[in-house]
Amino acid sequence: MLYLFQRVFVVVFMLAAAAYSQTDSERQGIILNNQGVAQVEKGENEEALKSLNRSAEIFPNNVVVHRNLGYLYSKLNDLARAETAYRNAIRLTPDHAVTYNQLGFVLMEVKRHREALDMFLKAGALKPDDAMILLNTGNAQMFLKDFRSATASLERAKSIDSQSAAIRVSLGYAYAMRKKFDLAIAEVKYAIQMDPKDDEAQFLLGNLYVAKRDKEAALAQQRTVFALNPELARKLFQAIYSDKILVVAPNALGPK
Repeated sequence: MLYLFQRVFVVVFMLAAAAYSQTDSERQGIILNNQGVAQVEKGENEEALKSLNRSAEIFPNNVVVHRNLGYLYSKLNDLARAETAYRNAIRLTPDHAVTYNQLGFVLMEVKRHREALDMFLKAGALKPDDAMILLNTGNAQMFLKDFRSATASLERAKSIDSQSAAIRVSLGYAYAMRKKFDLAIAEVKYAIQMDPKDDEAQFLLGNLYVAKRDKEAALAQQRTVFALNPELARKLFQAIYSDKILVVAPNALGPK
């Protein structure tokens, strides 16, 4: 899936104790947060969860630890707890665009697309020129079948970052849903130039040829797809001979 939500890496929240009037609990919370970050970086996720949760218990107003918990729970696919952590972070700092964006990713993963769009729009209001947030907004709008609004969001994203293959693919998909196949093909081809091994973009291009009734081009594209992903190539072959377009919808790029 072409998940296109802005990635957020674990933030190391380090403060020099001597520079701040902190309680012992706050200092211990910071130490545990930093310990958790180090454990994540070493792949010690279970230990990191213990450290971060303990940090949140003794220093509950430390917004960064809640963001870190949201990141780690998302990484572990514990999306209910990820949502809770991100909402805790938003409660503490309601003007942080990236947190809204990451919460939107979580909501997309559980197919709460309308709520996800609301989060992306809030993120966009805080960072209106962020191409990735606009990309996420457009993808959520496509899930809600608002292809006109999605096109506008994605064209705006492209105007900010014209070299993003992800934006080009999503824009191509939006154009395709509005039957603007020539525009769609141009966008997807541009994306493929930047990333020729993107099997889903190659698959989408093949389906666009099917939509245009260009069987020769579709068959040539099917061979390209086969070298990358035989299963997608089989689906494209079926589409060519059934005239049914089978596309992979863009979703969201979230924490890995």
